[in-house]
Amino acid sequence: MKSNTLQLKKALSAALFILLLSVVGTKNALAQNQVATLQHGDSITGVYYGESAFNSAYSAAVNGDIITLSSGTFSCVSISKSITVRGAGCVLDTLTQVVKTQVTGNFFLNIGAANSSFEGIHFSGTIGMDASNVSFEKCNIYTISFYSGHNIFNWQFVNCIIKNCSSTASGEYSAMGLSFINSVVRFVGYRHTNINYANTFNNSIVLFNNGLYIKNIVAYNSIFATVSDHTVSGCTFFNCIGIKTGETSLFSGQTTTNVMEMNGYEDVFETFTGTVTYNNNYQLKEDIATSFLGHDGTEVGIYGGVMPYRTRPNYMIIKSCNVAGRTSEDNKLGVEIELLNAGE
Repeated sequence: MKSNTLQLKKALSAALFILLLSVVGTKNALAQNQVATLQHGDSITGVYYGESAFNSAYSAAVNGDIITLSSGTFSCVSISKSITVRGAGCVLDTLTQVVKTQVTGNFFLNIGAANSSFEGIHFSGTIGMDASNVSFEKCNIYTISFYSGHNIFNWQFVNCIIKNCSSTASGEYSAMGLSFINSVVRFVGYRHTNINYANTFNNSIVLFNNGLYIKNIVAYNSIFATVSDHTVSGCTFFNCIGIKTGETSLFSGQTTTNVMEMNGYEDVFETFTGTVTYNNNYQLKEDIATSFLGHDGTEVGIYGGVMPYRTRPNYMIIKSCNVAGRTSEDNKLGVEIELLNAGE
């Protein structure tokens, strides 16, 4: 209850700050489709409008600040500060009709962005990585890209759909300690890279393409598909399913406990056939979902485990904020705010 009360106060603080700006002279501000608020501690320190609102909020931010983005499309900004960025969601919420937050274009997370976090956002471009200890939750991401000479550590993805996790590197780099939890990710890369070194997968769906070195990963309750040749070494798989699609076994020569191999997607999924999309149905066939369970007794894949796949953000968001066009005879302004609790 205390946590919900604090979230309510912060959400109302942001809403009332926007309302205050509209009353004192920015009458057209609320008509903008995109709004970004900047929060430092418990105080809202800025409100910005339009497609460039994210850029403006970021320019004014300092390490530790929170940027909250409304529904709508925002231009991207490369990040060199340790910040938290929250959106309204990564997809259209068909139940509440809350429109997704989308960030367009390619941008870079530089070293100074260490310890940043992102939630409830659809990223339609490429995110370049040169920072450590970064987390994404309930996000759609078109491409995560690795670069030569960069060492990436401790990235976490929870309830994310990642169409491409790739490398354009012509030299060595390290991508270690990446953790994928109840997420879908497709890896593409080249043999000289260490794209899969010492990473973990929990209740995830993972596609390996284009001849990767798959090294030292640890996987629990996950589903893997290999669609081209690969080299596997030092990996450990617990309660996992492998889809060979005509390739050699992913599990051969590795440490395994309770694994199962299938020949095609149609043997495992209701409708998923290997093309990663943001609105796909990754439901398992009923016999797989009920007979081949993870170590915790729930189904393998993204709908099992302790963090089943969901797209709605974990924090309270403002669904709508309506302001009367004029004050009443007793000089009062009518305001109607509709909030959605975390995960509702």
